[in-house]
Amino acid sequence: MLPVIPVMMFLLAGCAEGPVLAAPEVRQVEVLGRIWTVSSVPERPNAFVASRDNNNLNPFGRPAALRTPQAVKALETATGCKVIPGRIWQDTTAQYHADMVCPV
Repeated sequence: MLPVIPVMMFLLAGCAEGPVLAAPEVRQVEVLGRIWTVSSVPERPNAFVASRDNNNLNPFGRPAALRTPQAVKALETATGCKVIPGRIWQDTTAQYHADMVCPV
């Protein structure tokens, strides 16, 4: 009976873990002189997240430009997909989330 207990503990330890998600695919692209990091969302197909670098907080960097058009360009350049109109949003950490249509 004693050798069965360690085996049962080992098997039950594997049950406690949740599902293993794939690591997101990450790409960097440049839009208007700024680096954008675009990554996939493993839990949702054809969903991507884009975030812009902070330019090292350089006050003498590139001139200001609207971020949403930059985010759309970064997402489409990095993925080869098209952003679905009305399905892009920005969260409180300045990351853009988008649902996209990708060619098959």
